[in-house]
Amino acid sequence: MAVSVISSGSCTPSILKVAGNRSRAVQQRVRFQLPNDLRAILLDFINEKSLKPYEELVCILKDSEIQDEDLCELLRKSRDCISLLKQDLRHFVEAILNLKWVHRTDKAVREFQGFVLDLLSAHTYYTKYTLDKLVTSFKPDDDNEWVNSIPPEKDKRSFMKIHDLISVILQVIPMSSALLVKTIRHHFPYLKRSAHEHECYIYNILKVFDYQPDLRTDLLLLVASRLTILDVNAPKAAIEELEEENELEIDMDDQDVFAMDDSEAHEDHMAIKPQSPHRMKHPIANTLDIIMERLFQYMHTECHELKDPTLLNWDRTKKLYHEMLTVFDKMILPTYACHHIQFLMFYLCSFKQALAESFLNYLWQKVCSPNVAPVIRQTAVLYISSLLARATYIPVSVLKNRISDMAVWIHNYISSQDGLESVNSDVRVHTVFYAICQAFFYIIAFRHKDLVNTKSNLVFLQSLNLTKIVTCRLNPLKVCLPAVVQNFAAVTRAYQLAYCYTIIEHNTRNTMPVAQQDGHIVKDKSELVLLNTFFPFDPYILYRSGCAITPIYREYQGSVSSEDSYDMSHEDKHLDEFEEDDDFLSGSSFVPSPVTYPELFSYGSSPGFKHM
Repeated sequence: MAVSVISSGSCTPSILKVAGNRSRAVQQRVRFQLPNDLRAILLDFINEKSLKPYEELVCILKDSEIQDEDLCELLRKSRDCISLLKQDLRHFVEAILNLKWVHRTDKAVREFQGFVLDLLSAHTYYTKYTLDKLVTSFKPDDDNEWVNSIPPEKDKRSFMKIHDLISVILQVIPMSSALLVKTIRHHFPYLKRSAHEHECYIYNILKVFDYQPDLRTDLLLLVASRLTILDVNAPKAAIEELEEENELEIDMDDQDVFAMDDSEAHEDHMAIKPQSPHRMKHPIANTLDIIMERLFQYMHTECHELKDPTLLNWDRTKKLYHEMLTVFDKMILPTYACHHIQFLMFYLCSFKQALAESFLNYLWQKVCSPNVAPVIRQTAVLYISSLLARATYIPVSVLKNRISDMAVWIHNYISSQDGLESVNSDVRVHTVFYAICQAFFYIIAFRHKDLVNTKSNLVFLQSLNLTKIVTCRLNPLKVCLPAVVQNFAAVTRAYQLAYCYTIIEHNTRNTMPVAQQDGHIVKDKSELVLLNTFFPFDPYILYRSGCAITPIYREYQGSVSSEDSYDMSHEDKHLDEFEEDDDFLSGSSFVPSPVTYPELFSYGSSPGFKHM
């Protein structure tokens, strides 16, 4: 076998020294020269006549630079020996499969793809290793991020060659589709890997859908599971804290610049390279932001016509909706404390009103089913309330229908309890009831302007018999989140729908602190409520992907006027105020005191209030 060695500062001719001494491999390059009789080398190794030529060939393939023409010749001769390439020659086969091939000439690429297909057709046990190497190529060679999330043509062409080969493999070996999903799962980037690596990987997963749509549900489940991990590892509080620190740093830099004279300021300004406003300071949040933007783009492209992006393709949209509903049911709905991934459904439902109504029906069936776990029923009703409050594409007619459904359910539950001689006072027995009541109060408080803007809508609210709900023996005003109760009470008082403040004051008097330890109030443990809750469509705080959500998202539009709100007593006005996320609390002057209200929730990030 002939080889040539080009060395820098060395004239050592031995290829074995080159292969064995990795410290000098950087200084030496081995130029591959094709052996005269490849078949003879392989047969001698199989028959154990001569092992050294085969071992040298494998080492050369691993360490040498192979020109395109030499690679084509090697692959042609290897295809002539396909029947010999069984597992005892796996090192030779793996050395070929490890070669960099996507950036080569079209001729070399075709030869490589032909070799792989011949190999797998004859020896299917190489399928796992082949797919493993192809999926590994989903990741980028460097960390140079794509401008505006658009891959350069060079990357597009490289990835397309990989997908062309995978597509044919799936046709030749249909059973390999399950192996492909397993391989993609195995190589999914770790959550702390770079955002660009995640973006490339997701980009290529979405490309698989083009030629293997049957795998979309499984792969969407995989993507959702990894996004969920990213989401829960990027808490809103941590994201906001880093963004605030970044703003302070920018402000301080600006002050320093203006303090200089003109020339110095100009020079310093040229040296400063502030971070792009489109990049999140929190690294995991930045990764999540880029992936969410990519998924929003895919959804829009998949559901709309290519020639006319404003025209919806209803068949493709329905198919994607049902697949995403499966993902939501299995992955998103059961996950506690995720902040952003659920907006995939929020965005998809904006394409057509029928999708939003179908999603609400699905959630309401979850709520009403006694066979569903109570925690899932509570979460489902919170999704309903948050979607109705925040989605601008939900019309008032749909809003009223859902409120009416909730009111009927609540009244039926109250009637069933009133029929009993004694009502179980354990809050945990009625958690679903309290969750539905809280969702009911939240929707009315948040969307009250849309519900009182006409006489017919006001009559509709009066027909809900809110007084019976707030005065029933189960006393939902005592259990629901104080900020929700506060706004609901202000709205119902302003429009004379119900009078809640007498009940609120009664609840306050019956929830008194019993001790004080280390300066902290310790409340009566019998009064503590174990209802965990959050509103899933609270404000979306990721920058880049947030551009898709902002046009369809409703910010709080203000509460009732201050003169219509309950006036707190003088002794309560000095107590701590709630910290606001948006304007949901600003309309009501009644702010429940952390001293007079029990700690209701282990987690609560509802719009307009924070858990204290």
